[in-house]
Amino acid sequence: MSTVARYTAGGNVVLGCWLIAAPFAFGTPAISRWTDVLVGLTVALVAGYNYDRARRRRPLSAVGAVLVTVLGLWLIVEPFVFGLEGPHLWHDVVWGTIVAGLGSYDAYIATITGRTLSFQSAIE
Repeated sequence: MSTVARYTAGGNVVLGCWLIAAPFAFGTPAISRWTDVLVGLTVALVAGYNYDRARRRRPLSAVGAVLVTVLGLWLIVEPFVFGLEGPHLWHDVVWGTIVAGLGSYDAYIATITGRTLSFQSAIE
C-alpha cells in the first residue's frame, strides 16, 4: 500500500481525535457538540482501521473510506442544519472538507486496489 494512503488514513485519525476534543475546548452548543464527538469517534475508528490495513500493506476498506467521506460531508452541512454561526460554523466546514477530501482519496485508492487485486487473481 502506498505511503500516501497511510498518511491520509492517519491524518483522518488525527482529525477524528480533534473533532472529539474541539467542541469542549471551544464551548460549542450542545447538539453540535455531540454530533462532532460522534462523528469524530467514528472517523477516528474507521480511519484507524484503514491506517492499520495500509501499514500492513493490505487493501483499504472501501466501505470504511466512503463512510469517512460521507461523515466529512455531513460536517460541512451540519452547521447549516443546526443554525450555527461564526467560528463554530467555519470550524465544521473547514475540517469537514479536509476529512471528506482525505476519505475520498482513500476510497479511490481502495477501489483501484480492489479492482487490481481481483483482476490479478482472475488471471492466475
